[in-house]
Amino acid sequence: MLFDKNGYYLIPSNNQETNYDFAIDIINGMPPKENRLDTYSVEEALRLGNLFPKLYNPYKHYDPAPVRVESAREKCLLEIQRLEFAITDLNLYLDMHPDDRDCYALLKKYVKTCKKLKEEYATIYGPLCLEDLTDEWEWSKGVWPWEGRGI
Repeated sequence: MLFDKNGYYLIPSNNQETNYDFAIDIINGMPPKENRLDTYSVEEALRLGNLFPKLYNPYKHYDPAPVRVESAREKCLLEIQRLEFAITDLNLYLDMHPDDRDCYALLKKYVKTCKKLKEEYATIYGPLCLEDLTDEWEWSKGVWPWEGRGI
């Protein structure tokens, strides 16, 4: 049995040529290998605003500049931001392609790495999210961004 990309059963018509290039292999539960998407690195994905090269459509001649960091804290925050972007993009892709096991494995890898980086950041620099709070109100300590030495 063959299904189209929307999950509808393909019934070949007698007077129309059939095209099964986009059909899903129901036995394996995955699209054919040649139809799967490659991905940019997390650095390139955040810079371009898209994780998938086949889905990237550049705007005219615009070439996004790389992000520059000045401290170890900024570097850690940037890496977390890159992973969060890739996780969100993979999540959106998997909403439309739930059987793509390669992308799901990549999502799990990025989530694990991002969680580890957030824990390291919270240990060194303090809480990043409300879930990271301890018994003390830690945001009141240290330098605030408007004091000229922020992040």
